[in-house]
Amino acid sequence: MRNVLIVLALIPVLIWGIWIAIPESSLQDRIEGSIHDKNFYLETEGLEKGLFYRVTIDRLTLNGYGREQVSMQDIQAPIEFLALLRLQLNVSFDGKIGQGAVSGTIIRTMNEKKLEMTVEEAPMSDFPFLHHAGIEGSGTLSGRCTMINRTGHVEFVTHDAQFQPVVFSNITVPLNFFNSVRGALDIKEDVIYIPSIALEGKDIYARISGEIDETSVDLSMEIMPGKSFLDNPLFINTFRTYEISPGYYVIHIKRDIRALIRS
Repeated sequence: MRNVLIVLALIPVLIWGIWIAIPESSLQDRIEGSIHDKNFYLETEGLEKGLFYRVTIDRLTLNGYGREQVSMQDIQAPIEFLALLRLQLNVSFDGKIGQGAVSGTIIRTMNEKKLEMTVEEAPMSDFPFLHHAGIEGSGTLSGRCTMINRTGHVEFVTHDAQFQPVVFSNITVPLNFFNSVRGALDIKEDVIYIPSIALEGKDIYARISGEIDETSVDLSMEIMPGKSFLDNPLFINTFRTYEISPGYYVIHIKRDIRALIRS
């Protein structure tokens, strides 16, 4: 009985001792290594170990193509003890993107890297990748993302957007007509597939589909305006070139990805 009591008493000491022995640099390397390929990688700032398997991070940034794409701040991240014993990383986290909330999990094993993330009501101005793509506007963005190794799925929505028109290679994309956007995209290796992004404005609807790979953007935007647009000579004259049939317009967006990276 005495030996059993000694063993039970030593268990908390052992658990605490393992946590003390793990250097912050090792935790940082494993968190940053959960996403790392030739185009994208994670970077942490201000990582500190807290009490009992909890990590705080001042800033966690996803960089891509040589610059910041999105960053999260004030992250609180408890770490699963049993996963560490298996030489794995299992981190749940909560933080902020601007004034919006972000939460998720990072799981890293010998054979798998998995990231799940949910964003709620984050200002679009806090997503640099939108600016890099030439998309300017205000409003909030919510969505979910799952990445397993180099395969992923993203869903997103905004109901209060105010966009500026976007110009790609002398083609004007009239995002300013729309204030509601809902869509999804799939990531497989180095290609982003966009099955459907639905846009809605006052008396006008649109759908974007296509794909983005390492070299180019190749998208189609179908526009279905209502009567108020079809009765407007300015709209008709501006988009006459894209008319497929009465009330149906298609804008093809093709651009070298290197132009986006440099812009």
